[in-house]
Amino acid sequence: MSVMGFEESNIYSKGFEKLIQNTFQNFLNVNSINYDSELKNTLEQIGKIVDLDRIFIYYFSKDPTFMKIECQWNKENIKQKRDSQEDEVVYEFPWLIRKLKESDFVAINNLEDFPAEAMFEAEAFSKEEIKSSVIIPLRSENKLIGFIGYESLSKYITWEANQINILRKIADVFSYTRMKIVKEKNYESIINGQSILLNNSESQIWALSNVTSYATVNEAHASFFGMKKSDLEYKDLYDIFDINTANKLSEINWDLFKKSDNSEMEVELKNWKNENRLIRIKSKPYRDDSDNIRYLICTAEDITEQRKAETELYKAKEQAEAANIAKSQFLANMSHEIRTPINGMLGFLELLQLTELSLEQKEFVREAKSASNMLLHIINDILDFSKIEARKLTMEDIRFNLRTTIEDAVSLLAPNAKEKGVEIYVMIKAGVPEEVSGDPSRLRQILNNLISNAVKFTQNGDISLTVDYLDKSDEIVQLNFEVKDTGIGIQEEDIHKLFQSFNQADASTTRKYGGTGLGLAISKELVKMMDGEIFVESVYGKGSTFKFNINLKISKRVLEQKFEFEKFENMNILIIDDKKNNRNMIISSLEGTGLKVFEAKSATSAINIIRSNSNTKNKIHIAIIDYGISDNSSYKLAATLKKIPFAKDIKLMLLTSTTQIGDGRIAKEYGFSSYLSKPVRRDDLLSCIAIVLGLKKENEVITRHTVKEAKNLLKPKILLVEDNEMNRKIFISMLKTQDMTCDVAINGSEAVRAVFEKEYDIVFMDCQMPVMDGYESTSKIRVLEGDIKHTTIIAMTANAMEGDKEKCIEAGMDFYISKPINFSTLFSFIEANTKNKELVINYNDRTDVNNNIAKVNYKNIIDNYIDNFIKSTGLEKEDAREILEEYIKYLPDLLKNINESIKIGDFKKVARFTHELKGSSGSFRITSLHELSIKLEEKAIEQKIEECTRVFNEIKKILD
Repeated sequence: MSVMGFEESNIYSKGFEKLIQNTFQNFLNVNSINYDSELKNTLEQIGKIVDLDRIFIYYFSKDPTFMKIECQWNKENIKQKRDSQEDEVVYEFPWLIRKLKESDFVAINNLEDFPAEAMFEAEAFSKEEIKSSVIIPLRSENKLIGFIGYESLSKYITWEANQINILRKIADVFSYTRMKIVKEKNYESIINGQSILLNNSESQIWALSNVTSYATVNEAHASFFGMKKSDLEYKDLYDIFDINTANKLSEINWDLFKKSDNSEMEVELKNWKNENRLIRIKSKPYRDDSDNIRYLICTAEDITEQRKAETELYKAKEQAEAANIAKSQFLANMSHEIRTPINGMLGFLELLQLTELSLEQKEFVREAKSASNMLLHIINDILDFSKIEARKLTMEDIRFNLRTTIEDAVSLLAPNAKEKGVEIYVMIKAGVPEEVSGDPSRLRQILNNLISNAVKFTQNGDISLTVDYLDKSDEIVQLNFEVKDTGIGIQEEDIHKLFQSFNQADASTTRKYGGTGLGLAISKELVKMMDGEIFVESVYGKGSTFKFNINLKISKRVLEQKFEFEKFENMNILIIDDKKNNRNMIISSLEGTGLKVFEAKSATSAINIIRSNSNTKNKIHIAIIDYGISDNSSYKLAATLKKIPFAKDIKLMLLTSTTQIGDGRIAKEYGFSSYLSKPVRRDDLLSCIAIVLGLKKENEVITRHTVKEAKNLLKPKILLVEDNEMNRKIFISMLKTQDMTCDVAINGSEAVRAVFEKEYDIVFMDCQMPVMDGYESTSKIRVLEGDIKHTTIIAMTANAMEGDKEKCIEAGMDFYISKPINFSTLFSFIEANTKNKELVINYNDRTDVNNNIAKVNYKNIIDNYIDNFIKSTGLEKEDAREILEEYIKYLPDLLKNINESIKIGDFKKVARFTHELKGSSGSFRITSLHELSIKLEEKAIEQKIEECTRVFNEIKKILD
């Protein structure tokens, strides 16, 4: 290690002083151009004065984990520190960097000065054969930005404090100068960048120093007036432009300055081509420290073409909306025009069915009705699809009972399935919400499409509908539906076609099974509108499974208990059915009721289960027996159970696919307490169980099978408002079948007058009529009625467009039914809206015109024969009486026709009317009248007038 002497040290000190003086003087005037050369010269001077071998400067990159050598000097014959300027990893020397951050310098005189943790630094020191080194940090604002290293490779140097202090001062100069240069370059880059942006911007930009003076502008603003930047910058408007343009611009500027804040305005200016251009100007004030406006910065866009495009777009939008309205109106009119004749077809076919027809004729009528209904279904599909395409189909958001909606959809198609011998099973899993909010009619439409397809393409086997759920939040539930069939299936290559409009799996299915190919396309769109998805899995020849999910709001999670389920606890029920799906359907309906369920797939296993549990807590209390169990008849099993001591107290329920008049009486005779038809509704099942357990009062045999007869004992006052003669004829004829009549108005104006001349129970109002339509007519009626009265008005329309229902309600109508009219619905409206009044049946007010028919005591007919009728039909007494009361109103006219035919000797008419009497009296089990009718018909055929008169007199005696 060499040590400097006094004289050498003195020379050394003087050289340093001169170095510091030169460095400060030179670097005061350093700029980005001469920076590199001055820096290298200074490093060379330091190296010569201190007698070093090399000096280098490192600066950290933008990413502080990297650094790069910026400048280096070395003696001749000494290798450079780095051959090239490349990014190096900072933490290759972790100890050194940490020490530089903490200290003012790091001095290394030999390898022994490195601590154990500086292994990487020591290795580099040794590898480069460095004898001594001092490293000074470069800082800016107390932040380490790099370092300068001084190295000796030929001799050892003992670094003195004054030397290091001088090197530190020089490092400060380097740091300051370097940061100044960086800032200048950054500023220059920003200025250049801004200049590029400003002068190449298509937007006009300028700054105003006052209302009439520019400060600066960009090229776009100058070129708008056909000038250069230099023509406008720092100039007065009146020195640049003609008087009119200067006045216009100063007026605009005054408005902008006056607002004293960010503002926007649109003005029309002439450009250098003398074209009127629409300009949108935005301004922003730039304020000084005293909050005075120093400059007003303005930007502008030429929106002439944009405004033209907007105008054209608005016109196009108006035209599109007009076209859309025309399309909607066309659809509405088309719906009305098509539905009106279909309404006539269906109405007349229904009337035709009420007449005497041969079996062949009945089949023709049935097929004609089926074809008409199919046509109506096709029209509905096309209209729905049109509304979807026009984005006019909207979803209702109402609360509805989910289980009832599902069961209604299945019940509608169950008869079609039964005709083919196909069973439909419904399984709604436990936990599925009872009430939800959404569109029940659209959910039914999806289910109807999928289930009707399943029925259509399934020749044997069964169809199942399974409903499960997945909670997505406390308010939203995802309902998962699965419709599975054992039908013809779908070939894999055809599956992708299914949800396309007007497509079916293959053309042959269209010919064989019919359909538009729209049902699944519509279902897919409806599912999508309910935030769900639909897809299909199928094996050709084995069946298909359609799955879809929808998201609905939950209204009610827990089933509202109509029954006291706690009383079901400790009650055991046995399901006897050879079909697993049937048993599963019943089991799913009983989940959560507290009933313990047992299963048996045959009569033998059922008896064994009953016997083995007879003296235990699992004693069977109720047995549900399917009508078609394979190893025994349901009636035979019921009779057997009633004879077995340990089973005779079990309550029996019959489950059947078909029901007929008289089934109730037969079921009762064999010991059944109730019977239900499939598919079973949960509420009906629970009601029956509650009744047979004595938890609910009801008649002896509970049944869903009822004889549907119109209850027309009250004479309703009806007004029909309809302009179409065919529709009027059908409506009036249908009322006649139920012994009703109505008044007629052929337009809305007549309807208004009729309502105020006479009080009606119900008005059926057509919506589209000449003179005055149904909407206007209803509105006038409501205004004239005020709060004094309210006549029930039912809208009738063939339209099927969105908003029709709302339009009817807004006009003041009470309900809405679409054409073709469902007459069951119509009669329900009449029954519900007929005013209550005392019913007086005069059983002795009809005689024949020639007083040849004595007054008939119809009351005696009911009293004498009602028991026979009940026994043969299984009806309850009240229902049987209602039906017989309807029949006795029909007798006088029939007896009058027979009497008149006998008097004129028309034996054909006598035979025909007597045949009618024979059939009806036999059906109602009026045996004496039935027997005499047989004799009278025979005598009429034999054309024996005296015998006919004698037998007819005997008939009159029975009715006396």
